[in-house]
This record gives sequence, structure tokens and C-alpha cells, in this order.
Amino acid sequence: MLVKNLILSSVFASVVVFSACSSESDPEPTTDKCASKNIVLTATTVSAASCSSNGKVTLRATGSTGFTFQQGNSAFQADTVFGGLAAGTYTFTAKDVDGCTKTATVTVGENTTKGPMYTDVSALIATKCNQACHTAGTGGAPKGIFATDCDIVALKSMITVKSVAGTMGGLNTTEKAQITAWIAAGGTINN
Repeated sequence: MLVKNLILSSVFASVVVFSACSSESDPEPTTDKCASKNIVLTATTVSAASCSSNGKVTLRATGSTGFTFQQGNSAFQADTVFGGLAAGTYTFTAKDVDGCTKTATVTVGENTTKGPMYTDVSALIATKCNQACHTAGTGGAPKGIFATDCDIVALKSMITVKSVAGTMGGLNTTEKAQITAWIAAGGTINN
């Protein structure tokens, strides 16, 4: 009987050891899908006009497939183009089909060149508008609603309503056409 118990104990021990090593329910070791990827995120930018949010960033990601893109904390999108950006620094993220990400910081420049159309419009406002609208106050501080270039750009619809369609500013037909053409071209400092 002792031999029989010893043999059964050996078989049982053997079965337990074998059973523990070959269980199909044991998880396989996990690996990081992203560790072997070299995702590269690049950007092409279009500068924003001064006082405008018309800058643009176009992204390109390589090193994997199925990319979607995100600006800051916004939702991911398939489109690679992000427009309506003012001059400044932005964070973009590319995410591939496996959820692997690459983040980059992109700076949108500012185009401060004054275009000829804007130069003509700002001169009209300086000469035709009430002096309180555009002249500098004491010590060079801005005074009035058209004190800066950004004021003129931001208030172009007011200029249209009051000076082009209305009678304020005493503009003639040619001057009204200049303002209308500038606004039709985008109404920025760069036009």
C-alpha cells in the first residue's frame, strides 16, 4: 500500500506541475506595440496676417498607418489641415491605428507686411474719420475706435456699414470702392 500511495503521489505531483505549465488560460506576455515604431510628425505652416486668425498648419505623419490628428485637446480628426489660427504656438498630436502617438509643437508666424490696399484704406480712415477715432492720446496711448491697425481690421464691418453703405466719414464713390475691394480681398493688413 505504501508503494501504491507513493506512485499515486508522484503521478499527482506530475499532473499538477504539467497542468500549471500548459494552461490555455494563462495570458501571454504583453509587448508595447509602440516601442518598435518611429513615428515622425512634421508640419508646414502659413503665417497669419497681423490681427487675423487666418494662419494654417498642414501635418504629415510617417512611421505607421491610419493616422488621425489633434490640435491641443480637441477631438482627433482625419483631416491634416488646421486653419483659422492666429500667430502663436500650438501643440499637435498624430495617433496611428494602434493608438501610438507623436506630439509636436508648431509655431504659426505673423505676416506684418502692410499691403497696398490696406495702406490706402488706413490712410482714408486717418483723413476722413473724426480725429478722435484714430489719433493717439496723451503720451502716444491709443485713443478712439480706429487707434491701431488691428482696430481697423477688427472693425471692417462697421466701416462698411457706417462709411461705405452709410454717410459717416464723407467718402466719395472711389474711396468707398477702395474699402469694398479691400474687404473683398480678405480685409487684412496684408491685402
